[in-house]
Amino acid sequence: MSNQLVGVVVALAVVLAVLLPMQALTAGQASVATVPAYTPPRTPDGQPLMQGLWQPVPGGSYSIEDTRLAPLGGGVLTPELAERLRTEKKVSRIVDPPDGEIPYQPWAEAQAKIYFDVHQDPPPELLDPVGRCVVQSVPRAMYQGEYEVFQPPGYVVFLISKVHQYRIIPLDGRPPVGKDIQLYMGDSRARWEGNTLVVNSSNFTNKTWFDIVGSFHTDAMRLVERFTLVDADRIDYQVTITDPKAYTRPWTIGARLSRIKEKGYEIWEEACYEGERWSTKTLVPRSAK
Repeated sequence: MSNQLVGVVVALAVVLAVLLPMQALTAGQASVATVPAYTPPRTPDGQPLMQGLWQPVPGGSYSIEDTRLAPLGGGVLTPELAERLRTEKKVSRIVDPPDGEIPYQPWAEAQAKIYFDVHQDPPPELLDPVGRCVVQSVPRAMYQGEYEVFQPPGYVVFLISKVHQYRIIPLDGRPPVGKDIQLYMGDSRARWEGNTLVVNSSNFTNKTWFDIVGSFHTDAMRLVERFTLVDADRIDYQVTITDPKAYTRPWTIGARLSRIKEKGYEIWEEACYEGERWSTKTLVPRSAK
């Protein structure tokens, strides 16, 4: 083979080596580009349709800082398990900060430790508020239990299974209630950004927790929730919590919501009443135990 022919072959190989990967990359980009984004049906007033029954996946947990070691409805939170909660790498619902920890100010971290240390056998004044039939509030109700969504014109409504809670959230941009009004479920306003329902909430009391182990907030808490319709059966939920009285920075909880498709499934009221044995057995005077 002549030197000239060898040069032509080498040049052709170099050209093919450059062009073929570029062609494959272009084809791959075209393939990705042709995957259509989810386009949900619309309600009569134009809202992306998210009506129906939803539940978090996985379900609730004792602590938002660890959803693997202490699932609700399965097992007992023993002292050994409580110690693992403190020492092992956590699987947290908290997606920011990256360490999965609530960014408490020093005084608030000390208070949270008091709640945690007694949560298995609390005195009445340190009992989880839900144990007193107080509502879970927001955002706890959004990642601990199932609920049904309704979309009447101009509103989004959440009917929550736990402790007969509900949220009726207007979409018309009305101003919030007066700054001196404090509500267990807060005061919420919403808007749609594409497939994402964005809910801003304020005017909370300081009488509710994020979980059963005493992760808490003050009455300065503000929330920005984002419910993103990924497909017909999935919503990605994130809520960013700001509370300058208790935390050093805003922080974010994440959860995936799955549509409940079981035929005939209904939301039933979870009755919680004075004298209920589940909560009152904890209120036996500690000196009598």
